[in-house]
This record gives sequence, C-alpha cells and structure tokens, in this order.
Amino acid sequence: MGVFSTGGVGIDLGSANVTICLENEGVVLREPSYVLTLRDDMDDILAVGRDARQMLGRTPKDVTLLSPVMDGAVGNVELATALIGALAEKALGKRRALDKNRLAVSVSQGCTRVELEALQSAVRAAGARKAVLLRSPIAAALGAGVPIDDARGCMMVVIGGSTTEVSVLSMNGIAAARSTRTGSLSIDEAIMRYIRREKGLIIGQRTAEDLKIDLGTALDIVSTDNEEASLRGRDARTGKPATVDVSALDIHNAIMPTLDILLETIREAFENTPAEMAEDILQRGVFLSGGGALLDGLRDRLSDMLNLPVTLGENPQDDVAKGACLAASDARVAQRLAQTGCLIEL
Repeated sequence: MGVFSTGGVGIDLGSANVTICLENEGVVLREPSYVLTLRDDMDDILAVGRDARQMLGRTPKDVTLLSPVMDGAVGNVELATALIGALAEKALGKRRALDKNRLAVSVSQGCTRVELEALQSAVRAAGARKAVLLRSPIAAALGAGVPIDDARGCMMVVIGGSTTEVSVLSMNGIAAARSTRTGSLSIDEAIMRYIRREKGLIIGQRTAEDLKIDLGTALDIVSTDNEEASLRGRDARTGKPATVDVSALDIHNAIMPTLDILLETIREAFENTPAEMAEDILQRGVFLSGGGALLDGLRDRLSDMLNLPVTLGENPQDDVAKGACLAASDARVAQRLAQTGCLIEL
C-alpha cells in the first residue's frame, strides 16, 4: 500500500469505526474508533483502533479506553488527532503519512458549530498537505454512485454508529436534512439492557454486537426462524459467571423499540420533504447507506413502511470513505461541492 501516496485520502471518522480509502486503491483499512491511554496521562497513548478495542471491558485501573468520536462529533481533539494519524500511518505504511496527501474527512450534517470547530482542529493537526471536510450524506451518495448533480431530488439515509442522517440531495447540495443521534451503537445498548432485564445476565458491548450480527433482524420472527444461542456472562444478582439461552426472538424484541424510533425519523423526514422533491423520490426511491444499514431485514422493513423501493449497495459501510476519497482526488468534484457549501476547505 501507499504506492499512490501523494493522491487523495478519504476518511470516514465514525463513532464506531474509522474507515480509510486511498485513491486508486479503494478501502484499505477499517478499525474501531478507540484509543487506549494511561488514566493519569492521556498523552501517553498505548494503542489505537483494533488493538485498543481488544481491551474493551478488560482495562486495568491505571488504563482507560476512550472513543474520541461520539454521536458523530469529536469529543477530544488531541485523541482524535492521534487516532487519525496512527491509522493513516497504518493504512499508508509510513510515518507522517498525510504530509503529501490531499485529505477529506466526513462531517455529520447535524453537528453544531462547536463540534465542527473541534473536528477542524483535529483534521488540521493531522498534517495533510491539503485538508477538507465533506458532509456525510454527500460523501455517502458519491461513494454509492448515486447521481446528485441534477435537479431531481434523491433521498439518502446514512445509518452510522451513533447518528442517522436523512437528507434530500439535489444539484450537488443538501436541500433538506434531518439528523437523530440513534444508530447501530444504540441498538447494541438496547440488547445489553434487554438481556440484563429479561435474562438476568450482564454482557458487554462486544457480545451485544455479535448477537445483533448473528441473530438480529428487523423482520418479524416466526417460530421456524427462531434460532437460539448459548450466552455466557455475569449473573446480575449474584455476580457469578452464568449461561443462558438467547433466541432470535429475544434479540428482535430487544432492538425493535430503538429501531422503531430510527424508522419513524426516516418517515417524518420523508413526510416533510418539499412536494416537488417528494415526487422525485417516489420515482427514484430511497438510497440506504452506512454500517447500520447491514442489519438483516432493515431495507425490506423500510421499503414496506414508506411503500418505496430502497436501494442498498454491496458494501454500504464503505460509502462515506469512498465518497470522501473521490472529493479529495478530483478537484472538479471538490469545486462543485464547495460551491454548495457541502465541502469545507481548511
């Protein structure tokens, strides 16, 4: 990797994962958005990404595991800078990896001015030759190959780790947008709460995520589909190790309240779309993107709710990084997006 190291680099700086895409190489890295540091000295970074996440729920007293990106926004500028720098070096295979690159980093459409300034500071400090921020819905559309440069409106739904963004795109810009701080991490937390309440078992976030992937579905469960798994954890009453059986129906019941909130946000966004663009969306359907879109049955449930076709790409978790990379690599694309305010030069 790193042969075209003076080209464009696109980074999807998410709450759950950081995804890096390189010009002419595609997506080369996806790692969890975690930084492991000493509790009393956060400048002393012990590990980042996948290496740091391995310590989730296992950190000793003098070590802390942090995610510098929460709810789609940078919460700690120094740690976010370290995360970007370390993972960029890993992706490009050299130190000070971004010195000669053009960098585009995704930014949530719903972030506040303070959150935007924090992200700008972190990206500047990463040391790229030229850096820009790109709105996530636009990046996802570019990465998924959705045409956004004509007057016809299209609806883009990006389900990330902590946020879900619903946007109507037209003429390389965002005509309408709605954002909610509910995403795939909220579904994991719902599973953890349900297992503790209904099964009396305490499990960690990694286990909840595995259950979501293996047994989770947005479709209604019938008895023939009700798979089961044996689950180990800590008994909530005694604190001792325990084992319980968990079914697909259990996971479905756990995730549906959170999923209903997410789906209702999408429905409300569609209902509030300008009439002219609503007609365009009726013809073109809805485009679904983001890692959270991989939940089994979500596309079908959303399609049934809206009575519209819903398009989901092969690797929706890569769309934002690929779109950011395209904006970093193609000056003409960047110029068009800058004119609509969706691309912010640093």
